[in-house]
Amino acid sequence: MLVDFQIALADLTASPALCRRVRGAPEVLRERYDLTEKEWRRLAGIAASKGMEANCMLYRANRLAPVALNLPDTCTALGDSLNRLISAYWDSEPTTNVHFLVEADRFCRFLHDQPGVPPEALEALEREHRVVALKLDASRSMACAARRNRRGGPGRAGTSSRPATR
Repeated sequence: MLVDFQIALADLTASPALCRRVRGAPEVLRERYDLTEKEWRRLAGIAASKGMEANCMLYRANRLAPVALNLPDTCTALGDSLNRLISAYWDSEPTTNVHFLVEADRFCRFLHDQPGVPPEALEALEREHRVVALKLDASRSMACAARRNRRGGPGRAGTSSRPATR
């Protein structure tokens, strides 16, 4: 039950729409999650609190940051469509990735599949996605190299940080 409480809290934080549904009909929580009475009351109270709106905004801002920072021209070219498209992306990818480049890459791939993206946005998207992909490849290469170095680095079996002596 504690796991369901934690999942429900994360879901509420990630979804202002779910918070609105729970405010209007708290029994939605019981339908979706296996909660104790105490957990249900707490979550209903959390969803109804004024602080939850700010919590949802912070969560969404943290998801928007990688997109805005890595795809500024695409965001500008999308204009008023950005809100609708980013919300649709978040609905399709509810699990965030803390690696900014991974999150930006996933949004780029999502946008490629969307109909009606303005041509100027597609042009910016192609250009910025190439840069994101190159940076992401470099990041992955560095991570692989670091893992290899840790496996064979000083202090591991068969290796020594001291020079060999005769």
